[in-house]
Amino acid sequence: MLRSVPRAVRSSSTGEKLSELRERLVRHEGECRSTVESWLLAGVPVPAALLARVWPDPSWRSVLEHLVVVVDGRTGLLTEVTGEGRTRLVDQDGTPHTPPVGPVSLPHPVLLSDVGKWREVLAGQDAVQGIPQLARAIHHRPDDVDPEATSLDDYAGGEFEELRHATVRAARYGFVIRGGFASLRTTDGGVGLQARYWLGADDPGLPIETGRLLWVDPSERPVALGEVGPVAWSEGVRMAELIRAGGTTDDQ
Repeated sequence: MLRSVPRAVRSSSTGEKLSELRERLVRHEGECRSTVESWLLAGVPVPAALLARVWPDPSWRSVLEHLVVVVDGRTGLLTEVTGEGRTRLVDQDGTPHTPPVGPVSLPHPVLLSDVGKWREVLAGQDAVQGIPQLARAIHHRPDDVDPEATSLDDYAGGEFEELRHATVRAARYGFVIRGGFASLRTTDGGVGLQARYWLGADDPGLPIETGRLLWVDPSERPVALGEVGPVAWSEGVRMAELIRAGGTTDDQ
């Protein structure tokens, strides 16, 4: 077996076409993952007709299959979508069922009261999810948080030898860098918020310490912590923890 493709093959017309095809497939797979994850964070039901159209594509199917979804008030692991948009789900007891055709919701795991049970069901199906839903880290707002405060300092003080190390880590996890903040948009019950975690806006080669975590509304106004919904809270804290964990602070 060859360790690598011979140079003559790589540089040939056929080799170049195969390389371009591979790059397109990789980009397509990434776009499928990011799109489905955006549905999870937006909390907006997906039309059944749309799922029926994309399901035959292996890249789409790999990120949709085995997600916990809600259809017509029924919750289950998604195992199939027919050409007519009818879904086939598996209940917590392993029983398959086929609800009526209708919009498909992808609940965020923080909204699932029995997420542990769904993890057991997934394991029982010997299946994995194409995007982190059940394996996603979730965070609930502590009872002792000041509901009137507009920022959280729990994740401040994360040290990075260079600012670029923090921004590259943020981008690796899909967060957007804007005005010195890593940011992420979510929706709770139709209310859109943006979580922001301060990294810095100086020379990318200078050392930095991370700062506050806050949430802003569509008008760019900071939102009181007591008004931040469960999805926005969980995702904002997850973002701060993922980024801060890559720093050099001794206690990380």
